[in-house]
Amino acid sequence: MIKNNVQIVKKEDIEIRILREKCISAATCIVYAPSTFDLDKENIAVVKSGEWDRLEKIIAAAQSCPVIAIEVYVKGKKIYPS
Repeated sequence: MIKNNVQIVKKEDIEIRILREKCISAATCIVYAPSTFDLDKENIAVVKSGEWDRLEKIIAAAQSCPVIAIEVYVKGKKIYPS
């Protein structure tokens, strides 16, 4: 779901938010978590459907983003950025 230019995807206890206005298409998230992230037709990061990478890889992908466009929540608590 994209609301107010933020993609919000939840699977089990993990929620990922992509702040689309911040994304600069660096694609480092794809390098760290290729099963979780991709670029859409506008070259903006998106969360993929299907099986995701392990939480550690998702957090590493978020940390690799040069503009902090990815937020990660676990059980409703913001894990990254803190």
